Amino acid sequence: MIPYEEMMDGLKEKSGLSKKELDKKVSQKYEELGGLVSMEGAAHLVARELGINLLVKKRKLKISDLKDGMKSVDITGRVSMITEPREFSRKDGTKGKVSNIFVSDGAGSIRIPLWDKQVDDLKGKIQEGEVISISNGLVKINNFGNIELRVSTFSKIEKVQDDGSIPFEKPNARPLAVETDINMIKEGFFSVKGNIVQLFKINFTYKMCPKCRMKIEEEDCPEHGKVKPETNMLVSAVIDDGTGNLRVVFFREQAKRLSGIEPNVLSDLGQDAAYDALKKAVLGRDVVVSGRVQRNKLFENLEIVANDVQEINPVEEGKRLIDEIKTLVGGYEGGKD
Repeated sequence: MIPYEEMMDGLKEKSGLSKKELDKKVSQKYEELGGLVSMEGAAHLVARELGINLLVKKRKLKISDLKDGMKSVDITGRVSMITEPREFSRKDGTKGKVSNIFVSDGAGSIRIPLWDKQVDDLKGKIQEGEVISISNGLVKINNFGNIELRVSTFSKIEKVQDDGSIPFEKPNARPLAVETDINMIKEGFFSVKGNIVQLFKINFTYKMCPKCRMKIEEEDCPEHGKVKPETNMLVSAVIDDGTGNLRVVFFREQAKRLSGIEPNVLSDLGQDAAYDALKKAVLGRDVVVSGRVQRNKLFENLEIVANDVQEINPVEEGKRLIDEIKTLVGGYEGGKD
């Protein structure tokens, strides 16, 4: 077992709490259990309650190594851009604030969204071009199908010494989607055109904290406590273009755009009725879907996370096909002797 003092040093580093606060928590846990566990065991229980794993010796990761769902992530990179804070109004009438830090490490780049108090806490403390360390982050896929690194009260962002090894890189704009047939699909950013042929029966709605945008149960956010949650939706379907088929995941705005149904309406229907409503709304639709193609970790097959969905205009599509046929016929006739 890890020595007690080493455990407390690890807890202090990862939690941001003082040694005095941690000693108090561990002592309370020890007394609560009537001495049935050792002080080291009590420290492990406190660490678990704080969402910290003391058994894993973490290593600094490259941004290119990051995958959706990774927890307690530590990276170091150079700040390539900091966006101006933007204020917005939530559905409950409260005001919010968001800013983004873009960081690169020579192997990749990533966005770190900051919300509300996080924006104020870091204002003026970090500048573009400086090297920073981010510890205890969570990797998630955002609405654009890209991964981002989210930080909580247990995370830490701080300036570190610049040894010149990390180049300065301006953040890339969102990559352009490459049009392709499904049978030629691979990991990357692509656009496919086809017909929605299947809808998976899942939990179509979920609750989200309006402050940190994290998925939550009922009204309890691990970081912000009791909140008035927002209801969002998720649609998982299969698109077929005649060359193959591909699972497509639509989150939030893209799910609403595809179905034309509001999340709160689905939530009130219950799963069976929601499934029937979505089937009527989406099955048989001809659409163009753009997004990031990635490998599903559970089934090991490719899927596309949509960041844009557009319905195909049959008139425009007919004109396009006619022009394509004319081009092919013209090329054939021009090649004849």
